[in-house]
Amino acid sequence: MRAQSAHRISGQQIHSQNGAQQGEAAKPLVLTETVDQTQKVYAPCPHAFALGLRAGMTLAEARAIHPALATSPASREADAESLQKLARFMVRYSPLVSTDGKDGLLIDATGCAHLFGGEAKMLENMTRLLQKAGITACAAMAETVGAAWALARYRRGSITDSTTSLKALEGLPVRALRLDEASITTLGRLGLKTIGSLTSLPRASLAKRFRGNPAKAVTALLEKLDQTLGRRDEPISPLVPLPEWQVRQAFMEPAQHLEMIEHALTSLAKDLATVLMEAGRGAKRLIFSAYRVDGTVEERIVGISKPSRDAAHFMRLLDEKIKDLEAGFGFDLIMLAALESERLAPSQIGDLRQEEAQAAAKLMDKLAARLGPGSVAKLKHYASHMPERAQQITSASEENLGWADYMASKNRRPMRLLPRPEAVDVLSAVPEGAPKSFRWRRVDHKVVKAEGPERIACEWWLNPHDNTRDYYRVEVSTGARFWLFRHGLYGVPGVRPGESQQPHWYVHGFFA
Repeated sequence: MRAQSAHRISGQQIHSQNGAQQGEAAKPLVLTETVDQTQKVYAPCPHAFALGLRAGMTLAEARAIHPALATSPASREADAESLQKLARFMVRYSPLVSTDGKDGLLIDATGCAHLFGGEAKMLENMTRLLQKAGITACAAMAETVGAAWALARYRRGSITDSTTSLKALEGLPVRALRLDEASITTLGRLGLKTIGSLTSLPRASLAKRFRGNPAKAVTALLEKLDQTLGRRDEPISPLVPLPEWQVRQAFMEPAQHLEMIEHALTSLAKDLATVLMEAGRGAKRLIFSAYRVDGTVEERIVGISKPSRDAAHFMRLLDEKIKDLEAGFGFDLIMLAALESERLAPSQIGDLRQEEAQAAAKLMDKLAARLGPGSVAKLKHYASHMPERAQQITSASEENLGWADYMASKNRRPMRLLPRPEAVDVLSAVPEGAPKSFRWRRVDHKVVKAEGPERIACEWWLNPHDNTRDYYRVEVSTGARFWLFRHGLYGVPGVRPGESQQPHWYVHGFFA
């Protein structure tokens, strides 16, 4: 793994620095925060830093050094949000990017450096790009996360490999191992001030130098040392999910017109479709990323109901999303990636069933892209005897709807159900006779044929006090067919006391 670390100045500091340069160029500025009821310096501007002001000192100490000091309150939340945005922007260099503390980024550059002409040029390109965006950064590249972290903060611009990493780290202070303050103080008292002084000692002698119970402190020290030297793995947790397939297009000059983006995106869609076809896969979710020269990123995500590698279909979905792109100073890089994919077998040309299914899926995808992913849904079968609970709304991308099992059942169900059962007045034989006639919505209906009953009881674990239903399929003199049910049972032998009451009749649906 080729780890790359970038240590940056606070995003707030940069904005405040720019404001200070425009309004009061000669007046130093610091951002402050309250810690334990004491105002402290959170971040100084370059002018204040040159005067000796440092983060962590109290505001009183800072004013003692420079009384005419300008201050502004800091916001860690705004800084964290700025760092997250910067991390997404750095995905242009590698898909594996994560934040590191409050002011750093970690990038796994394995297999990516050749795209920029080598590791040195990649590092130079990165720092130059950040500088153009107004961000002061210190970057380094090494074999491990710990080594990259240390070199970026104490030997900026360094590029090491497995053979030169230890030599480059030997002269750095033990603070570069990312230890806590207590361990750093203890090591300083023992005369161990550099990483080289630690690596030259046998491990067993380290424990003897710590007084009291050294187990926890020594374990943390050895763990950080092993991670830095590559003896123990330290993976990066990427900020964004790693795409399964990805294609990119860089521009010689920033693209500011939507027509240029659409033309380049069409080419990328064809390239992605070709890559998916060679792999025998179909995309289920696409993400389009457009990188501005000012360090911001525009992202658009589209979902696909059925796996597809149709470039034209990709563009139809993306066209709905990129109409509102704001180029600003221009885009210098765009990427199209498949976040999710599934195996897609070759389809038979001329198969009408497949063509109809694909046409319906493409229509749902386009409606979802235009109206929003939650605007298009399907009905999924739910295993419940109660008709109103036998189906649920699910996403349009759901494949297993379960209706095959439902249709295989012997119970006949109406084509249309009412949103909720409606009460009717019924004339029937007591206690369990079929309806003879009923009145619904002020209209009288005479039953000429009836079939039933089909007895359905509510799930006892959901509503143990609900009454039993007896459903009847009836046909009236006009030819219409209804689905009626009697809610409750008459008080006859064998009926539990809770249902021994006057039943009520309801109409629940209609047959075609």
